[in-house]
Amino acid sequence: MWRPLAALVAASAIVAAGWAFVEQGDWTRGLNAAAKLENPTVPSGEAISRGRAIFSERCVACHGNRGRGDGAAGVTLEPKPADLVLHVPQHTDGELFYMVSVGFPDSAMPAWRSVLSEEQRWELVHYLRVLASGNP
Repeated sequence: MWRPLAALVAASAIVAAGWAFVEQGDWTRGLNAAAKLENPTVPSGEAISRGRAIFSERCVACHGNRGRGDGAAGVTLEPKPADLVLHVPQHTDGELFYMVSVGFPDSAMPAWRSVLSEEQRWELVHYLRVLASGNP
């Protein structure tokens, strides 16, 4: 009786691991494809200001005011939210847009594409660049 149950549990674990691998692979392929995207939004003061407002409303809780990953909601998360001052310069605008749009696997980073318009997400990317430069 226990052998069939153990086999079922093992098979379920293998299927779950395989699904996680496929999902992770799809995310990585999407990130690689997005790397070449260029921000179509002009980095005007108005666009950056709108991006700052979005960051304040949607991101500060986890990433903190300065983007260091130390927001009140973020301290309880595992893995911790990214330190954007360190993280943002390592990525293209397209990669940042992708991460904001679809979230980050195995973390609390949500997908914002159903909440924020495409233009809002690109404006947020502009603001992330300003934030990472130390001039929020």
